[in-house]
Amino acid sequence: MIRVPKRLATASLESNAAALMVSSVATGALGLVYWAVAERFFDTSEVGRASAVISTATMLASVSCLSLGGAYQRFLPLAGRSSTRLIVGGLTLTSTVALLLGTLFLAVNPSNSRLFTSTTELVLFPLIVVAFAVYALSDPILTGLRLAKAVAVKNIALSVLKIVPVVVLAGTGSALALTGSWAVLAFVVTAAAVVHMLRTGVRGREHTDPQLPPTRELWAFQGVYFTMTLVVTVTPLVLPLIVVAQLGTEQNAYFNLAWTMCSAVGLLRSSVGSAFIVEASAPDADRAALLRRLVKMLGAVAVVSAAGLAVGGPLVLYVVSPDYFHAAAGLVVVMAVDSLVGTVVILYFLLAQILRRLRLMLAIQVVIVVTTLTATLLLVPRLGLIGVAWGSLSAQIIALLILALPLRRAVSEIARPSGKPLGLVPESIAAR
Repeated sequence: MIRVPKRLATASLESNAAALMVSSVATGALGLVYWAVAERFFDTSEVGRASAVISTATMLASVSCLSLGGAYQRFLPLAGRSSTRLIVGGLTLTSTVALLLGTLFLAVNPSNSRLFTSTTELVLFPLIVVAFAVYALSDPILTGLRLAKAVAVKNIALSVLKIVPVVVLAGTGSALALTGSWAVLAFVVTAAAVVHMLRTGVRGREHTDPQLPPTRELWAFQGVYFTMTLVVTVTPLVLPLIVVAQLGTEQNAYFNLAWTMCSAVGLLRSSVGSAFIVEASAPDADRAALLRRLVKMLGAVAVVSAAGLAVGGPLVLYVVSPDYFHAAAGLVVVMAVDSLVGTVVILYFLLAQILRRLRLMLAIQVVIVVTTLTATLLLVPRLGLIGVAWGSLSAQIIALLILALPLRRAVSEIARPSGKPLGLVPESIAAR
């Protein structure tokens, strides 16, 4: 069995979390640069068509991943000599599903003529979905192998490289130049990442026995995690529809920018959480030390992010336009408070994954989604866009009240010294 010194595991938690946060921030910033450059060198209509194709392919790729990322982060540290088989199998499954979904989309989509102007674009679209899917799935695999720095290198490299074809191919004037070059570069960068993970990430594991729970429990974990992922996607899909229906498209433009900033806070918390899951899932992990470190890191990220959102959010809105400020400044301020409450809820979700107790986590996520949407429907007509924020905050407060005792018990159990490696504890997934 490979043992990791406690201080190294703690340092790994910090460095991996930092790498993932840098990846998220840099990718977001460079994404804005990419579309600004594209707008400069391509016709606006072609940029709009390319962005629609890319967003559609990204959505289909996300579904194609089947939420395997959560399972990789939780169980890859325990996989031993089975690591290569699990990695190759997951990438193959995801690629197959992506190819099928991309083809199915073309068969049922009534707006193909608006998205694609040539047979070449139609034929290449399923392959674009495949490229985006394997690109996305490689992130949690690298994280599960404790190669979070490679995640940052991969994502930043693509974000920088994909800008080059925008300038070089500007004379074509076609959306295919944007979507095709993006997909090709995503595939090349992912291929390099896969070679790195198979050469470096699994090195030494061929002599390590797997410490995975029974297959039935693995499938149970995956089933609950996939269901929760589907539940989580409901909120960002439905909230804009509510805003448009009740306040109009102009207000939705204000809402979209504000909500994008609020969502960035969640990405930072997710980076810290992913690093914790991997380290705490490792055999002989010092879970008590990791928990203390997690609380400090999550607390720091939550406070800094909330302060940045409360102060910087309205400033960004005002710079864009005073109309954006007057419409959505209140929303981002309330969402700053929401992010603080939500961080405590996220803490329970992370511990529930380590303890493999997912039923309550899934139930709470359903409560959050239902409460957020219901409260938004009731409050937006009366309060405007800030009603969305109050709806989300009320959902987080309800979740926190329900989780107060379970969170206390989970913290006590994680902090309690254990004589068994975490992967061998005979628990029933989602049993509590």
